[in-house]
Amino acid sequence: MYDHRTILKQAGIVLIALGILDIAYFCYYISQDQIYSLDWKLAPSRPFTSHGLFIVVLGILLLKGSLRIVPIITWIAAFGISNFSTDLILLPVLSPLTLWTTQFRLNPVEFSLSILVKIIEIALCCWIYAQLRTAPVVSASLRYGNSTSTPKLAFMIGIALPLLLASIMGFTRSSAAGVKAVDLARLQYGDNYQYHLTGMMWSNGNVFAHLIAYNENEIKPVRVEWQQ
Repeated sequence: MYDHRTILKQAGIVLIALGILDIAYFCYYISQDQIYSLDWKLAPSRPFTSHGLFIVVLGILLLKGSLRIVPIITWIAAFGISNFSTDLILLPVLSPLTLWTTQFRLNPVEFSLSILVKIIEIALCCWIYAQLRTAPVVSASLRYGNSTSTPKLAFMIGIALPLLLASIMGFTRSSAAGVKAVDLARLQYGDNYQYHLTGMMWSNGNVFAHLIAYNENEIKPVRVEWQQ
């Protein structure tokens, strides 16, 4: 059986590699000018921001054998397992089936890659969590003075957060403002598209709504705004 230092070193190397890949992935989409594109709103893997540097720092600390950081990374991994899994389960509910099938038909590689990345994220979180819950690491962490209890709160928050956001978005779509956003988009962009509301913002008496307009041949992001 490996001692805790070997296990922490292995986990640290994986985190460093993951952080570097995350930074590279983020930079790629910036270079492609797609960071605010439609696919980011549809694809669960599209990065709005990069946590790569933070992940690399955590990896370096594990590589050095830091036991102080173990409870924090264990908590983050537990949160990631439940959060990413819930996100993946909710994906078919958050967007119309016609939109999913259209995206897959128009860009099957991009669509499949986005789902694959999410699955890989869940697998990596599971692996990191399992490594930090092995007997040698738990024993060493306990001797160091850390709490070694199961991070139940992290699992619960990871599930509750996407459920809450999905509920808020569902309520927004059925609200008067959500219906108005779709009506305005239809007036501005025509009846040749179906419209799916992806976000709304209120600022200084103005309402800004982001939607996805799609038909059999095209998917594009659109925006409408109006005064309250």
